[in-house]
Amino acid sequence: MSSKLLMTWFSVVSALLVLAGVFFAFFGLGVLHVNKEVLPQFVGAIYGAIMIGWGAILLLAGRLAIRRNDAELLTILLVGLAAWLIVDSMFSLYYGAFSNVGMNAAMLALLASL
Repeated sequence: MSSKLLMTWFSVVSALLVLAGVFFAFFGLGVLHVNKEVLPQFVGAIYGAIMIGWGAILLLAGRLAIRRNDAELLTILLVGLAAWLIVDSMFSLYYGAFSNVGMNAAMLALLASL
């Protein structure tokens, strides 16, 4: 696959993921055709899968950025991490999940110390 085609594919998939994230953040997963009795477990499974993928990206790309001393890649990862923590905190505040806000604040403080 050519680098131009790979860049296009990666950009489209990434943009669709961001748009899906915005949609589900505002409308929830209840809009999907999922049995409402299993919706909480389904939400937990989706949340877990996202955390596994996001954690793997941070682990692998972050280690690569540090090993290569790639400040640009590390900045990209840190901006993505900060965006996630800020948006997650805003929705956590809205829904009253204050312990999550506290964990996010601790993570942001660790980021700020870098």
